[in-house]
Amino acid sequence: MSPPLLKIDDLHTHFFLDEGVVRAVNGVNLEIPPGRTLAVVGESGCGKSVTAFSILRLISEPGRIVSGEVVMNRSESEVALTGLPEEGDVIREIRGKEIAMIFQEPMTSLSPVHTVGDQIIEAVLLHTDMDQAAALDHTIHMLERVGIPDAL
Repeated sequence: MSPPLLKIDDLHTHFFLDEGVVRAVNGVNLEIPPGRTLAVVGESGCGKSVTAFSILRLISEPGRIVSGEVVMNRSESEVALTGLPEEGDVIREIRGKEIAMIFQEPMTSLSPVHTVGDQIIEAVLLHTDMDQAAALDHTIHMLERVGIPDAL
């Protein structure tokens, strides 16, 4: 049996405010096996986004991961994401290439003055070794797979 692609063990992310401590994520445990999809569902304010931001090491002050572990199994190795510096080369290499977050609010995620296709091409060029032509072909293929024709 293959190890999980992602394993979260007793993750705690807190925000330290003048008014007190907000325990936004308080003991999350989960595993995502290879070839499976996990949906995290809950009411507004229950910690879904903070959990995702914690996985990607995108928690900003006054928040921080206070305990727990997030481990990602890469093709060649296992990496403890919670052990990486927030702005180091390894986490930057992983973000967007091996693990990513699609934000809920499109106006904060997508530019209204560029096509979706151009924005995907930009991400592909940033996170892969593809040239412009290969990135264009890849983007067209991905958009066709999800039923979006002529998005460029």
